[in-house]
Amino acid sequence: AMERALKEKTEWTRRAVFDSNGKVLAMEGSLSVQDLKGYLTAFNEKDTTFGNGFNIDGKNYEVHRFYEEDGLIYGRTHSVDPRDGEGFCFARAKRSTTGEWIYAIITYTFPVLSAKAVPELQDFMRQFVSNQ
Repeated sequence: AMERALKEKTEWTRRAVFDSNGKVLAMEGSLSVQDLKGYLTAFNEKDTTFGNGFNIDGKNYEVHRFYEEDGLIYGRTHSVDPRDGEGFCFARAKRSTTGEWIYAIITYTFPVLSAKAVPELQDFMRQFVSNQ
């Protein structure tokens, strides 16, 4: 069900869900497993994550927001005009059955902005991770 739901989220240009070992549970678009494993430490050190940003498919994305309690980090590529840039959101949630952290990353382009994409990813994580 999660794989199908992720596939149908076509407004997210890249999307992946993976576990705390970096094992991909579902993925669409160009993302490297090596990069996914690198994201696993993003919540550990706020300053480092802000400083380094996120490298996704060979591009660097600036981190604009970091909400550890909510399990959310998001931002966008360096661009003056939001219509030219690409946003990203990285999220984590605990599986209610096992207590295991599950992670997701998405990217999105205009007209989709973080105000729409972030709550949608939170809903996705609630539906397919927290409630599982």
